[in-house]
Amino acid sequence: MIPQRCHASRLTFARFPELNVLIANAGISRTEDMTADGWDASDAEAIVETNILGVLRVTAALLPVLKGQPNATIIATSSNLAFVPRADFPTYCASKAFLHSWLQSLRYQLRKIPVEVLELAPPYVQTELTGAQQASDARAMPLDAYTAEVMQLLELNVHPRGEVLVERDRARRWAERDGRYDATYVAMNPS
Repeated sequence: MIPQRCHASRLTFARFPELNVLIANAGISRTEDMTADGWDASDAEAIVETNILGVLRVTAALLPVLKGQPNATIIATSSNLAFVPRADFPTYCASKAFLHSWLQSLRYQLRKIPVEVLELAPPYVQTELTGAQQASDARAMPLDAYTAEVMQLLELNVHPRGEVLVERDRARRWAERDGRYDATYVAMNPS
């Protein structure tokens, strides 16, 4: 499999020789009820395959060439649910927590190589990630507003510790640090 990935990487860069940005935006999300009769791990496995292994594989395939490109950047999408999870999406939240940790390690390992590693940790946004209803959910951040704020943060180079966080969800990101984790968790996971 490695030679195949290297071949795909070479083909990509042969076609796009100035490519210097990887945006790993892998994500599927499904609710899981582990108390249900007949629950199995198939949904969890699909989430891990896409959300974790998808990011790792594309990064492994393109990193060798990105390391030689000027102004190279890897941006991967985690989620603010990595910091305070929703209990009905356990594997999704855990997969994004994995990415948060993994990206910190990747950033550290590449600290002497000119490849910037950024983590995009969106809040609940009007997309169809969990289904069509999410795209029109008034509780979700409008996609245009989210995109505009992210682009502004990137342009202004405002991403401390490599995290690109919009204002709307910074409270969740820092809930544990600020002593609000339990209250935030309960609010997100009513009984």
